[in-house]
Amino acid sequence: MEKNNSNKREIAQILFLQGKLQKKDIALKLDVSVQSIARWAKEDNWDSLKKNLLTGKRQRLSELYDELAEFNRMIQEKEGYKIANSKEADARRKLINDIRDLESRYNIAQTTQVAMDFCDFLKPLDSDLAQKVVEYFNAFINEQIEKQKWQE
Repeated sequence: MEKNNSNKREIAQILFLQGKLQKKDIALKLDVSVQSIARWAKEDNWDSLKKNLLTGKRQRLSELYDELAEFNRMIQEKEGYKIANSKEADARRKLINDIRDLESRYNIAQTTQVAMDFCDFLKPLDSDLAQKVVEYFNAFINEQIEKQKWQE
């Protein structure tokens, strides 16, 4: 029974991350309660994982670079000023630090996709090993989310 629930939990997570089904639909499809799906989602940080799949590192970096370019443009357009004042310079420094920090972070979205692809590759070769690898990847990705606070 435990192995069956473990399989259902993994399948439920994959279905949720693919974004095609709601939690209630996943529960019906896998013949488990909606409460179980909700509990699994909370315990395994499905919402954070999904958010990171949708908003990858490249997209966020692109947004930050656009923001920096717009900020610099605004400073240059100020009448009579070509150099940022101390308040603007501080804001720009913070933005640059955010970019530098994000560039050095682990890309959770890519890692999750590679993990899912690898497990799909492994399943026909050794399904028991694939299941174990899924467990390890889930633990690893959840740890990375906690370390890096990718939720926000």
